[in-house]
Amino acid sequence: MTFPLRRAALLLFAFLILAPAARAGQTEEPPLASGEANRGFADALVRDLRAGDHAAALALIEARPDIAATPAGVRLRAELLLKLGRPTEAIALLEAHLTQDDTDAVARYQLGEIHFAARRDRAAALAYRLALSGQLDAPRRSIAAARLAEIETRRDLRLSFSAAVAPDSNINGATNATSVELFGLPFTLSDEARRRGGVSASVGASAERRWRLSGRYAIKGGASTLVVDAPGRTFDQSQWAVRAGPELRLTDQARLDLAATYRDIRFGGAALETWSGAQATLEAYARHDLRWDAQAHLDHIDSHRGPGLDGWSYGLQVGRTRFLGPSALWRANVAIDVHDLAEAQAGYREARLSAGRLFALPLSTLAYVEPYAQTRRFADRSSLFGVRRVDREYGASARLSRRDWLVLGAFPFVQLSASRATSNIVLGRYARQRVEFGFTRDF
Repeated sequence: MTFPLRRAALLLFAFLILAPAARAGQTEEPPLASGEANRGFADALVRDLRAGDHAAALALIEARPDIAATPAGVRLRAELLLKLGRPTEAIALLEAHLTQDDTDAVARYQLGEIHFAARRDRAAALAYRLALSGQLDAPRRSIAAARLAEIETRRDLRLSFSAAVAPDSNINGATNATSVELFGLPFTLSDEARRRGGVSASVGASAERRWRLSGRYAIKGGASTLVVDAPGRTFDQSQWAVRAGPELRLTDQARLDLAATYRDIRFGGAALETWSGAQATLEAYARHDLRWDAQAHLDHIDSHRGPGLDGWSYGLQVGRTRFLGPSALWRANVAIDVHDLAEAQAGYREARLSAGRLFALPLSTLAYVEPYAQTRRFADRSSLFGVRRVDREYGASARLSRRDWLVLGAFPFVQLSASRATSNIVLGRYARQRVEFGFTRDF
């Protein structure tokens, strides 16, 4: 939309805010002020907008809380903040508004436009998808669809950075038990083998580059790293990974990625294992508000703990996301993974099922809540415990984010999680509660 058209839209917006909407003898909203006062306000607002004095127009609207708080008033204030070069404030304003009015598809569309202009393609694509699942007018629906198509073709470089601090009641995922029977004899567990609480800090980063070829083909490469600093050195973790391979756009709404992968994992300051293999990822939209994604992998594991832990890992994950409105979605995910190791009793099959829901809360907060269930069955009878081990874990997490708080271009979050594990051996029984304070920033 060109600048003159945007100015015309602002003038029309001002008129719509102020014009009384009488219908069948009733108004759609409570009267804002007297007709004479509104006319004077409208004249002043139109004069400021025509003169290009966006600061004066914004101050004028904010001096009228009855108008500033309406959905149209919020959207106009956000537009003026953008004109004044204050996009961070515009984002915070719209996000906070959407937690109070989760049906305002136009406000979500505005957020998509802000992120799109800043080339924050992941945030823009999510905003457009949420807006399209609401009551968005036809012209904006067409623009949103065109923007999504452009994002698919222009996303050449993506960067992401995250950091978090997490108090954890069971930082090593271990049992409370003080003793265990091995070979039918009692043994006392060391402190390092038992449940330990503490506070960990983590930092992660990733980069992805795309090189477009002719037609629907491209080459993608990426790298990521994660470092977790836990109390003492024993439970520190770090890993880095690289991947590269072809991408094929099957249709305008479906994409297939194939990649060779390599991952190096360290634990407690020492090399733990390396993974090398292949991965296939499919993402497809059945319609604008329904996304399917699937990922399959095959990896060879080279363990530094001993040859018995070398082997293969392969698995499949399938997810379904339904966009329910400008501030709501739900997601279901199922994953199956197999570790086929040289030492049969160390290998296992694992399955996980989860379902999550995004929704708005008071105090300008968005929440994503996800319960899950997971089971792990080992391939053979344990020589130590005399049984074939079976573990089960149940838990839930809730991520809360204040949408009117924007720090360095990112929304800080708090994630609460609780889980309980049961097992037919003592070492697999534990409980865990965790609180994570962090943020993620995409570039």
